[in-house]
Amino acid sequence: MGIKKTLLAVGFFLILGVMSLVGSEVKTSSPEIKITPEMKEKFPVKPHHAKLSFKCTDCHAEQGDEPENFKAIEDKGCLSCHKTKQYLADRLKFMDNLHTNPHNSIHDGPKLYCDECHNEHKPSENMCLSCHSNDVKLWMRPTP
Repeated sequence: MGIKKTLLAVGFFLILGVMSLVGSEVKTSSPEIKITPEMKEKFPVKPHHAKLSFKCTDCHAEQGDEPENFKAIEDKGCLSCHKTKQYLADRLKFMDNLHTNPHNSIHDGPKLYCDECHNEHKPSENMCLSCHSNDVKLWMRPTP
């Protein structure tokens, strides 16, 4: 009886171990995309992201291996690395006193979509400039 329980327990953990290995294999596999100079020109990456040696599929996960078909990653993709909108707002909290915190806008709070100002493969645009063109230059650097 004792041997049966031991064998059953060993079998259970063996099956569980194999299942976790198979699961980890699925999670780590992503298509390899060769980055050519033409692709770098067509889909430039921000310098701070380039320093991290990101692969296309780090942001465009589960979107295949054709960069031409990749879709925007939306807020969920940005926040998978940049935590939360509230976290970003809190990082610039010192700007709240003058109502100049772009991540905690006096108009919208911390609810703006990331791509309203930030773009990865084209220049970013500071949305505040659309109304505060003269003021923004005084209190903000170019939008990364």
